Amino acid sequence: MGTTLSTLTNLAIYIALVVIGAFIGSRKGVRSRPLVWVSKLQFVALMILIVTLGVNLGANDEVISSLGQIGLAALFITVLAMVGSILFLSLLRRFVLKLDRYGLPKGAAQAEEQETHSAGKADNSLTKWIVIAVVLGMLAGRFVLPPAVTAHCGTVINFGLYLLLFMVGMDMGKQGTLISDIKAAGFQVLLVPVAVCAGTLVFAALAGLFLPLGIKDSMAAASGMGWYSLAPTLLAPYSLSVSAVAFLSNVMREIFSILFIPLVARYIGYVECAALPGAAAMDTVLPVVVGATHERITIYSFTSGVVLSLAVPILVPAIVALPF
Repeated sequence: MGTTLSTLTNLAIYIALVVIGAFIGSRKGVRSRPLVWVSKLQFVALMILIVTLGVNLGANDEVISSLGQIGLAALFITVLAMVGSILFLSLLRRFVLKLDRYGLPKGAAQAEEQETHSAGKADNSLTKWIVIAVVLGMLAGRFVLPPAVTAHCGTVINFGLYLLLFMVGMDMGKQGTLISDIKAAGFQVLLVPVAVCAGTLVFAALAGLFLPLGIKDSMAAASGMGWYSLAPTLLAPYSLSVSAVAFLSNVMREIFSILFIPLVARYIGYVECAALPGAAAMDTVLPVVVGATHERITIYSFTSGVVLSLAVPILVPAIVALPF
């Protein structure tokens, strides 16, 4: 009950920050100004957030100790789960949502303009800075910073995330297309988390064919959808080994998402970026998705993350209860 209440509270805060930011950004006095500092501050805040995430992981003995024991199994499950979620969402985007790779309706007049504009936005430079930030953070958390400092990482992450979500909302408001983006997405946006979930579980089951864990336990490990703080807790009474694999796999999913979103945006599609982080698409990884794509993709990413986050407490026990 406490976990569910905490999840709902966080969702309310995230939604409120994005809405408030969008309202302020849509004001005529704000939209008429260039506000170049907003994008620069957003980049700095993103780097601080990612460094802090790295510090938090580097200082976590459970993460470090798990790397040698169960790292390959977790890696295999994570890679296949992410590939599956991208594949399923790509099929959904093309044949059901009927959107082009930029998340625009096929044949839309903006498509050509978007292609020209995006060439300089979703490039590989963001990946370079993200890699540097994660590596430096993990090294600092493991070898430099004392526990008295790393103990406050959670607070820094929360406040950094609040600031980023507020600025993402401002960007959406400044674009002046928020209402039209919501209308364009429609109720079909709810199919995005369904595709992500289905792709994750199907390909995790495929991974189980080649691992000692088997199909059911591989699916259970991936069913956290990137929520590495909840899924292992739910799986611990079932199996400590599966819980450990789930923990490391979901940690990997968040890190790999941060690293590869700019590449997916550039070479596969904007909407598919929402598939990579799973549940984290609504919070820590949302600014990375928006930064590598376009503000309109916020609708897809945020909605997918919310639905998947609410589904995890139901999905994990359901898979554990499967009769095989």
